Amino acid sequence: MLLAGLRKYWVLASKGFAQNLQYSASHLINTVASAIFGVIYIYLWRSVTPPTGFGEYTPFLITSYISVNQTIMWFTQFGIRAHVKIRESVRSGNIATELARPMDFFAYRVANEYGSMVYTFLFRGIPVGLMLSAFGIRLPLRAATWAWTIIALLFGAYIAIIESYIVGILSFWITETRSTWWCVATLNLSLGGGSMPLEVLPPVVATIARWSPFACLTYNPARIFLELSGPELVAPAVAWSLALTLVARSLTTIARRKLEVQGG
Repeated sequence: MLLAGLRKYWVLASKGFAQNLQYSASHLINTVASAIFGVIYIYLWRSVTPPTGFGEYTPFLITSYISVNQTIMWFTQFGIRAHVKIRESVRSGNIATELARPMDFFAYRVANEYGSMVYTFLFRGIPVGLMLSAFGIRLPLRAATWAWTIIALLFGAYIAIIESYIVGILSFWITETRSTWWCVATLNLSLGGGSMPLEVLPPVVATIARWSPFACLTYNPARIFLELSGPELVAPAVAWSLALTLVARSLTTIARRKLEVQGG
């Protein structure tokens, strides 16, 4: 029974992966554009980083940090569409059918998004990382680091999906969620360390960012991969995953009740 239940979510993830294959040509263009932005970031930070580095970030390490983050973001930030799919479903009225399916709506969306994000990571993120590695990149020296990095990435992607899911569910109460998503995406990029190490931020802001869910998306996995920090950075991701799951499921319950009361 358990295997049958897991199999259906595996199929959903596979569908999310396969849906992206038909847009491979346009994705190639975006991948090249992302690599160009990565090059710009690398040259920018190389120009402002002193020869002795700042803190533990030497010029070579800051280059590695940017390269790793430009790769990671394709798994934990870019390509997420849950908020769009839920918003459009609410607008069209199809949400009533989706909620009526004999399948957990939250798990259904998470599984489908994971499939899409695996695609973007394999066919867009890794190619970007390979292109940027020409500038030099520090690889883990310990085998366990690779395992902890993968775990951190899986939790980071999960948090990103829940963020998108929550924004989508808000469509039950607000007519426009684009601005809300842009605010979340901006926080993901700025406080998540995607474009810069959090150490360059003012101390108070950096401390808040480290304890926020945004750091779990790119900053923490990158720190683990570069062996600047250990597996202890997985703990905040686990805590935020549990907390945000509770919020998402609570909102789903309220949204379902709202739909039923209104006769949807």
